Amino acid sequence: MTVQDKLLAAQTPLLWDHPFFGVLILQLKKVDATNDPRIKTMATDGRHLYYHEPFVMSLKKEELVFVLAHEVMHNALEHHLRRQHRKPGRWNKAADYAINGELVECKVGKMPDCGLLNPAFTGLSSEEIYRILDEENNGDDSDENNMDGGGCGGVIDGCAPHDEAAKAELRAEMQTQIRQAVMAAKNAQVGKMPAALQRLIDEILMPKVDWRAVLRRFIDESSTRDYSWANPNRRLLPFGIVTPRTVSSGVSHIVIAVDTSGSIDADILKDFAAEVNGTYQEGAVDKQTVIYADAAVAHIEQFENGDELALHPAGGGGTAFSDTFEKIEAQFPDARATIYLTDIYVSDFGRQPPMPVLWGVYGRDSRDFAMLSPPFGELISITPK
Repeated sequence: MTVQDKLLAAQTPLLWDHPFFGVLILQLKKVDATNDPRIKTMATDGRHLYYHEPFVMSLKKEELVFVLAHEVMHNALEHHLRRQHRKPGRWNKAADYAINGELVECKVGKMPDCGLLNPAFTGLSSEEIYRILDEENNGDDSDENNMDGGGCGGVIDGCAPHDEAAKAELRAEMQTQIRQAVMAAKNAQVGKMPAALQRLIDEILMPKVDWRAVLRRFIDESSTRDYSWANPNRRLLPFGIVTPRTVSSGVSHIVIAVDTSGSIDADILKDFAAEVNGTYQEGAVDKQTVIYADAAVAHIEQFENGDELALHPAGGGGTAFSDTFEKIEAQFPDARATIYLTDIYVSDFGRQPPMPVLWGVYGRDSRDFAMLSPPFGELISITPK
């Protein structure tokens, strides 16, 4: 068996049993680094998998499966981008401790006997483990340049530590690959995900975006406003500041649709209404129509500038959006945008309306939210304060 055959034989069970790792390992270009004095086992820089042939040939199949997953974890956890000023050898050890406990718990292959494992380190970040190792070294820097003190494969910097542009490019590549790997794992529904990796995936797939800011931006882009000195901004007058007040150059009409087919958190409704009410005070919206619907429209309310928006859901049946959008087109042709508050558990989206749509999605975890792909409109994840 050649070294290429052995690597392929180890990739196959990863694809079947742990497709997240299997998809990521396929993305790496395999490079024979047997003659590279730095690499005695394996190493990765985010784009390549460097291997030392005698090391690969010495491993049993289950051990090689573990080592390949180990290298994938280095990249997925961005160890090739996070070292900064830290000593390369000690950073590799810290990263190994952070990875190996997670892989052992998930039963991915079998860790080689030389692998670094300390249950006290499982769940800690590489930075935290590095600090502990640094405090314990008592001035011994003999591991400073040992790229793989743990014997399970090391990690190399993907770019210069202070090259932020290159880091951003590598990070974007990795995040795209992670999305693809998550999709494959979700479709296969096999293989447990390490907790440390799951936390990172959650951050990547549903970054902490301020939905309130997105909502304001969406409404602002949908309104037509000008400024008038005839009626100055009263909120700043007590401070002796005179500024023009925003006024509509045309009636700005927003439709808010509320999906009542499931249970809606009262705090979400309260926060959402508060943010929309703020647009009244700022002059961004003159009129709002609120449509409550499940499989069909159940109730419609209208609010004019100066009214206090209050949401009172009615409904509770199945889910379909087609009737809502048909009513909007037929009854409210002047509407400039629709904001649909929904858990988006639906198959009938209806026909795309002649206006922008913002889906305010609640009740979805990060993985579910990341997989959503409505046929039209923009998505934001709504969470209460």
